[in-house]
Amino acid sequence: MIRPVCIVTGFLGAGKTTLALGLIRSGELKDAVLIVNDFGEASFDSVQVGATGTAYRAMDGGCICCTVKDDLLKTLHEIPSLFPDKTSVWIETSGISNPSDLITLFDGSSFLSGSYSLRSVVAVVDGRNSLDWLLAQESAAEQLSAASVAIINRYDPAQGLDQFRQKLEALNPLSDVHVLSLKGEPPITSDTFFDSANCYTHGQSFIPIGHRHESHGYTTQTIRWEGTVDESEFVDLCSEWIEQIGPRLLRLKGTIRTHGNDQFMVMQGVRRHVTFDYNHSGWPTENVLVVIGRGIEREVVDSLLKNILALKNKETEAEICQK
Repeated sequence: MIRPVCIVTGFLGAGKTTLALGLIRSGELKDAVLIVNDFGEASFDSVQVGATGTAYRAMDGGCICCTVKDDLLKTLHEIPSLFPDKTSVWIETSGISNPSDLITLFDGSSFLSGSYSLRSVVAVVDGRNSLDWLLAQESAAEQLSAASVAIINRYDPAQGLDQFRQKLEALNPLSDVHVLSLKGEPPITSDTFFDSANCYTHGQSFIPIGHRHESHGYTTQTIRWEGTVDESEFVDLCSEWIEQIGPRLLRLKGTIRTHGNDQFMVMQGVRRHVTFDYNHSGWPTENVLVVIGRGIEREVVDSLLKNILALKNKETEAEICQK
């Protein structure tokens, strides 16, 4: 059996896992094995996918196109025996991966070319970001250039969806552009990614880019702590810290235990767009925060942890006084 493969890319926070979860819930990925790559050491994306009960493999702590590429090869070798009933493979890269390295991987291996068929390279795009800003991010430009399918996951009506879409189409004429959940738009199904008619056109590239490996110029830092914090004080603290970091911050995600709540609060941030929410399943059940950016020193992240611990100590002192 030759299994069709879809490589799903998209810059940090574009909504790759959200897209996968939606397709899992609708049954469109019931025949697929999902390989989920998270750049940070704390696994958020793969934990969410695993909580659905779908067939998956996690690859964390590095970039799938370079530092954990050997793990990907091993997994692809194991899939036929581990999941004989699964007929396709969905590879979700980290937000900083270069899909071109994975494309050449499938071309350069006799085993992979005899067992898998690359059908599509998908770039998930957060339309709230300007296209000029995205293209200034090396990894995002690589992803858009290599894509055979582009999916606009979110968009800002004030920026003009039609104009944003036209710019994407002009940037990469070989890419089919879709808008997620737009009324009147054809539905996104498994055929969008795996149909033989959409077979990936090799060698397409429209943006000349020099690619760096290792960390791709980004840093990922993780902090953990015990106990609970006051929700409003934590939100204020993080909002102030994000403003201080400015454009160096690219992605922020975490789970936080707050006073009086059985569920962990989920924090999701893309640049300065930050949400705090409950009612999430499949997230880590610990206090953990992952910070991804450029030029953010460890001391700056440690200062955030210090202030979080100060919130905890403040609450502890208040409890003692009340007693």
